[in-house]
Amino acid sequence: MKKVLSVALAMILSVSLAACGSSSGSSPAAGSTADSGGKPAQPAAAPAPAENKPAAADSGSKDKKKPRIAYVAGITTDAFYISMKFGAEEVASKLGVDLVWTGAPEWDYTKQTPIVDSLIAEKVDAIIIAPNDAKAMVAPLKKAMNANIPVFTVDTNVSDESAYIANVTSDNIQGGKLGADTLAKQIGEKGKVLVMNTKPGITTTDDRQKGFLEQIKKYPNIQVVATEYCDDQATVAAKKTQDILLANPDLSGVFAANVVSGAGVAQGLRVKNVQDKVKLVSYDAGPEQVKSLKAGELQAIISQKPLEEARIILQMAYDYLNGKKDAKKLTVLDNVSVTPENIDKPEIQQWLYRTK
Repeated sequence: MKKVLSVALAMILSVSLAACGSSSGSSPAAGSTADSGGKPAQPAAAPAPAENKPAAADSGSKDKKKPRIAYVAGITTDAFYISMKFGAEEVASKLGVDLVWTGAPEWDYTKQTPIVDSLIAEKVDAIIIAPNDAKAMVAPLKKAMNANIPVFTVDTNVSDESAYIANVTSDNIQGGKLGADTLAKQIGEKGKVLVMNTKPGITTTDDRQKGFLEQIKKYPNIQVVATEYCDDQATVAAKKTQDILLANPDLSGVFAANVVSGAGVAQGLRVKNVQDKVKLVSYDAGPEQVKSLKAGELQAIISQKPLEEARIILQMAYDYLNGKKDAKKLTVLDNVSVTPENIDKPEIQQWLYRTK
């Protein structure tokens, strides 16, 4: 009997020790610690190196996270900037960029400034922006730069080079000169012409006006009767066009410095029923401008290359964030003149603006 009890007791002790060993071995794997400083604590030390592996993996994933780049359009409703969006999205998809497309529906630096402030607060990795005012947007962009957020300007620009890393734009002086030559040809190099601009203080349209006025001087029989601003409102451009026509019924042509002023001038010419007599050359090649060109309401449009500008500037911002700090300060693209005679050519079609 004693022999049987001894065997049973030995078996119970063996099972108990085995159970303790299993428990001690499994607890550290679950992340717990041993209850005491005896032998059972030794297995807990073995998994320690394994606990470092997830942390290393997390570090690697952070290094590969998508750069978050904000793109602030000059105005979100303009076909030019909508075209830019397509170009930016194309490159963002290729590079793996988290693109934040934003902007205001009106051209107004007082609305653009809080957008920049918000992006600074969000700590985006970089900002691409078409500044609404050359002077007023200097301070907001410097604020971003001082927060270690690199700023890249596109299309328009600011007056202080320390407020941005690089700028990509159209050659607006060249575009204005191209507009002058195109309009001169349309009116037989003689007659009275009007320049309709948007707002003073915008680098792009200021340069277009400058280029036009410089180039038109080469035509001695052409007289510029007025240079007007429409505050980027088509209705204002239409009204001012009608007023100029009252004072100059023999007006031969108009150069419009942007899409809004061009639409307003076309409206004013229609009201006075002189759209067949007064030649209109307008900037930008949006769907409405192309339609007007084909309908004979416009004689020519000066097209920029918004998709290409967006592709270049986004690639530049991405490269900068990845260590390529030698960004070219200024990249300039030529404009093209679009007429009924060349609009269907592939080399022209590629530059017409997209809205869908």
